[in-house]
Amino acid sequence: MSEERTALITGGGSGIGAATAERFGRAGVRVAILGRDESKLVSTAEAVRKESGAAPLVVPADQKDDTAVKEAVARVVKEFGRIDILVNNAAVYELGGAADASMEHWDRIMDINFRGALLVTREVLACQREQGSGVIVNVASTLGFRTIPGVAAYACSKSALLMLTQCLALEEAQHGIRIVAVCPGFVDTPIHTVQGEERDRLLERMAELHPLNRVGTSDEVAAMIEYLSNDDARWMTGSVVTIDGGISLR
Repeated sequence: MSEERTALITGGGSGIGAATAERFGRAGVRVAILGRDESKLVSTAEAVRKESGAAPLVVPADQKDDTAVKEAVARVVKEFGRIDILVNNAAVYELGGAADASMEHWDRIMDINFRGALLVTREVLACQREQGSGVIVNVASTLGFRTIPGVAAYACSKSALLMLTQCLALEEAQHGIRIVAVCPGFVDTPIHTVQGEERDRLLERMAELHPLNRVGTSDEVAAMIEYLSNDDARWMTGSVVTIDGGISLR
């Protein structure tokens, strides 16, 4: 990657977002990280600084808030002059059945996982259209096309994100902008909030569901995001790439 490039990563305070920030930092890409928890963003920025010598721009914002999103993206553009890469990674994961979960549950998950990603994308696209180039990587999930019981809102939000990827890929190709999606299987990240022995049991159960007999790591997904953002993938748009230990084969 060229050191001239700039990336904005949502949900950059932990998990896949933080790992992606670290990879981009090592590659010389200027990084901005957006999220609700400023303390987590600062921790990520410090980790990137230690590895690459350059700290990411910390942009605290709630992507459910239209005004906050506009101001956040404007701040990144003012600081760096451009946004070459957007990684829509911010998400929440909560259990709930389609008919039994409250509408508040549905609204919360759809607002963050889908509507928030759409808001950030729309603001970034204005910048990328003017540039005549750009890449947007949406972090979806295998649950977006092959669900399991009890995760209806999350699965629907990721399915919507996959369709948005394809809609935007068709619409934005004329502007020189690529839009792709990655679909991880179960990845060991803080989005799964259980701790201690309960977490260990969860990871063991999830590992058994994957043909490769283990869960994924944030850095493995970040490596795929880095590749898709690179010029090596310049003929890819509208692509949905699984990185899932084979779970979608079952």
